Amino acid sequence: MPWANGRGTSYEIACDRGNDDQWTWRLAIAPVIVDGPFSLLPGVDRELVVIEGNGMVLETDGKTLECLPGEVVQFSGDASTYARLSDGPIVDLGLMMVRGSVVASMSVVTDAGEVIGSRVVIALSEKVEIEVEGSLQQLKRLDAVIHEDDGAICLMSGVIACLVMF
Repeated sequence: MPWANGRGTSYEIACDRGNDDQWTWRLAIAPVIVDGPFSLLPGVDRELVVIEGNGMVLETDGKTLECLPGEVVQFSGDASTYARLSDGPIVDLGLMMVRGSVVASMSVVTDAGEVIGSRVVIALSEKVEIEVEGSLQQLKRLDAVIHEDDGAICLMSGVIACLVMF
């Protein structure tokens, strides 16, 4: 899907579209290959985590946000935001939420155990094992599982996964 500013492309993993085909939340992977502005998205709250590369710095709303691999940062789509790559291209995983429509957060989980309320799990390491409702699932890097129920997902030992909670 082309970025709103036309300067790149994102690859949608999951979203929630209403009857009018407008999303209330959207989760996507995007390569960032050059320094430049992010798209303005008024009324949208954003979270981002670098999943490949050495990171980038965001200048947004008078603040500097250092985006390091595996660390989630939050910023407003209302603010003018400029990205400077730290050391070459990166790939990020981004969560966008229409303010007032949904409450969500993203985190990177490296420890085995049960995670309550997960709706989307994305494998960030080469091999990931999760258990969903008693069924063991093997995932490869960037595979995603969308879990509609309120039950827990259990991350098995040695995994790195990114979870979106709603």
